Amino acid sequence: MPNHFLVFLGGTGAKCAEALVQLAAAGAAGGTDVTYHILTVDVDATNGNRKRALEAIGRYQLLREQFPASDRFVGSSLFAPRILHYDWHVRMPDAFAFSAGVDCLNAMRTQNNPDELDLMRLLYTDEEMGFDFAKEGFHAIPAIGAPVLQYILREGLGMEPLEAFVGVMRAEVGAQSHLILVGSIFGGTGACGVPSLMRFFGDRMGGVALAGRLHTHAVLLLPYYHFADPGRDEPMAVHARRFYNNARGALAFYRDLEKELKYERLYLVGSPVDYNMGEYRPGMEGQQNPPTLVEWESALAIAHCVGTAVEAGEGGKQFIHSVRGSGSEGATAVIRMAWRDFSMPTAGAVGTMMRFCAAYLGYYRHYIGRNRQRGTGVKPFFKELVLPYLEQVEFETQGFLVLEEFCQRFWEWVKGSMGYEVLEQECFSERVMNTRGYPYKALNQLAQGVAAPRWAQVEDAVFDGIKPLRGEDERAEYNAGLFVHGLYAHCAP
Repeated sequence: MPNHFLVFLGGTGAKCAEALVQLAAAGAAGGTDVTYHILTVDVDATNGNRKRALEAIGRYQLLREQFPASDRFVGSSLFAPRILHYDWHVRMPDAFAFSAGVDCLNAMRTQNNPDELDLMRLLYTDEEMGFDFAKEGFHAIPAIGAPVLQYILREGLGMEPLEAFVGVMRAEVGAQSHLILVGSIFGGTGACGVPSLMRFFGDRMGGVALAGRLHTHAVLLLPYYHFADPGRDEPMAVHARRFYNNARGALAFYRDLEKELKYERLYLVGSPVDYNMGEYRPGMEGQQNPPTLVEWESALAIAHCVGTAVEAGEGGKQFIHSVRGSGSEGATAVIRMAWRDFSMPTAGAVGTMMRFCAAYLGYYRHYIGRNRQRGTGVKPFFKELVLPYLEQVEFETQGFLVLEEFCQRFWEWVKGSMGYEVLEQECFSERVMNTRGYPYKALNQLAQGVAAPRWAQVEDAVFDGIKPLRGEDERAEYNAGLFVHGLYAHCAP
C-alpha cells in the first residue's frame, strides 16, 4: 500500500487540503491502495480556511471508519484512500515576548545588539518588527515569516506534531512514496514555509532520499484572487496588489535554488482570471474564502503526482496547471469551465458524488430521521441495514449525522466552485439509470433548490440483491456500510 506524505501550509494550503479530501471522498484522488499522511501547518490557529479543512478531514476519517466497504463493495471508490492527519499549529516561543518593550523580531535577531538593531531597521519597518503575527499569521510578508520559521526549525521549538510526521514518514516510506509540499507563493506562511520545510525534510530524510525511496515535490499556487483594499488605519494590512511581486520573487528563488531544494516535480497552479473574494479579512475566524477551481487543480496535481511513476533523472520537471475561462464581476467570480478543461478526468466521480448527496439529502436523511426509533412498518433496506446500526450507536455520535454534514458541505463546495450550469452537464439529467427508472428528474429539481417530490420504489432499484451480513461478519457498521456504499454505487454512471 503506497504511503504518500502531504504538507499543506497556511490558509491557501488549507483550502487545497479540503479540496484533496473532497475529491478523495469522491474517488478522484486515489483508490483503496493509497494512504495519505496529511500535515497541516499554520501560525493562525483560528483561521477559517484551516477550520474547514480540519472539519473535512475529521468527517472523512469518521465516515470511512463507521461505514466500511465490505462484501460486494470491497474496493468502492467512496472514501477510498486512507487519510491520517497531523496538525502543526506553529506557536511563537517564549523568547518572542510581546511585553516589556521587547518585540518579536528584535528579540529573535538583535538580542539588544545596537549594530544588529540598525540592520533590522533597514530590513523591516517598526510596525513589522513589533507586529503580533501569532494571532493572524505572517500577513503575506515572507520576509517576516522566513526568519521566524527558520529559528523555530533550528531550535526545535514546539515541533512535536512535525516530529511525529517525520517519524511516521521514516517508518512508512516505500519505493514509490511521495512527499509533496503545497502552498501559495504570494502570501506569508506558504511562501516562507515551502522552502524552509523542504530543506528541513531533506536534512531529516537524507539517508532515505538518497536510497531512492522518497520523491520530493511541490505544488505552488500563483496569485488567483483579490479582495477589497483594507482601511487606512491598518498599517500591517495585506494588499492583494503585492501578490504579483511576491510571486515573481518566489519564482526566481525556486529557479535559482532548484538543485539545493532537490524537488523532482514542481507544479505551478493558477488562473488568468482573478477571483474576487469580497471584503478584506486579515485572518482568524472571518477568513473563510469561497472555494475555487484553482484548489481543485491543486488536488488534481497531487493525484497526478502520486499516480505517475518517477523516472530516473527526472529532477526539476515542471508542470503548469491553468484554470481558464471567463470570470464574472461580483462578490465572487465564477470561472465557466467544461469538464474537459480539467487536467485529469473528474466528471464521473464528482457526478456520482453529487447524485449521492442529492439522494441522501433529498430523501434518505428524512426517512432515517422519521423512522430511527421504529422497528416495524419500515422498508426492508432500513430494517436490515440501517436499524441495527441506529440501535447500537448513540444518536449524538452516529455517522449518519456526520454523513449529512458531509453531503451538505460537498454540495456547497462543488456548487460554490462551479455553478449549476456546469454541474448539469454531468451530474443531473432526466435520463434513467436502468429499466426501473431512477428519478433523475427529482435530483435535477433538488439541485435547483426545489423540494424533491415523493420517490416511488426507489429502494427496489437501489438495494436490489443487497443482503445483510450474517454470522461472523454480522456487525452493525458493516451493514450500515452496505447501505451507504450501495446507494453510492447506484448513483454511478
